[in-house]
Amino acid sequence: MKVSGWKVFQIIQFIIFAGVSIFLFVRQVDGSGAENTLDVKLISFAVWLGFYLFLLALEYGIRFLCVIRKK
Repeated sequence: MKVSGWKVFQIIQFIIFAGVSIFLFVRQVDGSGAENTLDVKLISFAVWLGFYLFLLALEYGIRFLCVIRKK
């Protein structure tokens, strides 16, 4: 079975996303020293998710353009 570099990169990227997401929910105090409540954790996760989805959209857009250009 041949695995493309694209799929390996996507898997590594998802593992990093999951790791940072777990870190955001586990930490008790953020970088400024403020205590993390559930609301703050959800806001941090929403910002992180938005950034991740932006990167995915950018990557898939570039991949789509490369596939069109090949044809």
